[in-house]
Amino acid sequence: MHTHVVFGLKGVRIWNPEAIRAGELLRLSCDYDLEGVPLYSIKWYFGDQEFYRFVPKESPPTRVFPLSGTTSVDISESDDHAVTLTNLPRDMSGHYKCEVSTDAPLFHTQIKESYITIIEEPQTQPLMFAGKLKYIKDEPVKINCTSYSAFPATNLTWFINDKKVTNSTKYAKTTAWVTNEDDGLQTSRSRLELSTHGEYFPGGRMTVRCESNQFMLYKKYSVIELMDDSPRLAQMISPTSVLRSGGPQASSADRFATGRVFVLVAYVAIRIAPSLLR
Repeated sequence: MHTHVVFGLKGVRIWNPEAIRAGELLRLSCDYDLEGVPLYSIKWYFGDQEFYRFVPKESPPTRVFPLSGTTSVDISESDDHAVTLTNLPRDMSGHYKCEVSTDAPLFHTQIKESYITIIEEPQTQPLMFAGKLKYIKDEPVKINCTSYSAFPATNLTWFINDKKVTNSTKYAKTTAWVTNEDDGLQTSRSRLELSTHGEYFPGGRMTVRCESNQFMLYKKYSVIELMDDSPRLAQMISPTSVLRSGGPQASSADRFATGRVFVLVAYVAIRIAPSLLR
């Protein structure tokens, strides 16, 4: 019985960032294991459009194909494993593919691809609007948050007193939507609705934060502070709590205490009366 050992291409993988900012450079890396078989070519594609080729048998081994817009290949930073693109606009978001082919006699080919997003950040922090800043107990609260002109639309997240609002947050719910602008950018909007329960107002104040983010590249937020304007019960001290009356239902201790006060008042009056008559 004979065992045939088959060598060939395997382990093809792409290494790339999930997202980059528009205008930045993008470096893509393609790892592979030839297992001793000679390399025939490495080809890179954006969608189905080839933009870079490396063929070791050719001279020079590299070839570049034009991409639309301002994007170009930096040949000095590209080789048989990696390729570097510069000045990428947001419309270069999409699928990038690496095609590895071995030479004779096997002529194996493998293709791996990965999606990359080219972001455009908002020019301002998210804007928050509340109809008013003072609320009474159980009054409904509605707060809007808007993050303008980004690609893709930013994610908006709410925090109440530094605690993230989720589907399980009591007395609160959020609604989010995205609108498309004429220039291809997007605006994110979100509304927070809740009831002013006392637990949200420790010390009579509540902080609400709206956070806007894109991947791990962009994060900014805005904060507003709401106040509990519920009426407070007046803390008044009744005269009877200091000097209780001696009515029919008063205890003997009450009547004794009252009697002692009246005796003291009479004694003071007798002592100071002569001085007033001099």
